[in-house]
Amino acid sequence: MKKKGLLEIIAQHRTGDDLDDILKEDQEYQEALAQQQVAFDRMDELGLTKEQKSVIDQAITANNHFGAVYGAVAYRFGMEEGIRVRMEMEEIMRKT
Repeated sequence: MKKKGLLEIIAQHRTGDDLDDILKEDQEYQEALAQQQVAFDRMDELGLTKEQKSVIDQAITANNHFGAVYGAVAYRFGMEEGIRVRMEMEEIMRKT
């Protein structure tokens, strides 16, 4: 089992209930969610076969997974950069 580092623990905590609470209040997210529902409703109206729906579902799932992984990597990168900048600023302040 891989041992989690501090950044992974923080990211896991901040992307759970805390993020859900923020998303409930975020207008841009709510608009995107509504647009997604419209697109899914339109797709349902097409009368696709079970196989066609399965292929589309696989594509959407793969795309969502990609976005989630990308977001997690970007979040950790941002955290690492923030910590690095903070450490550099503290070093500069000690020298002055």
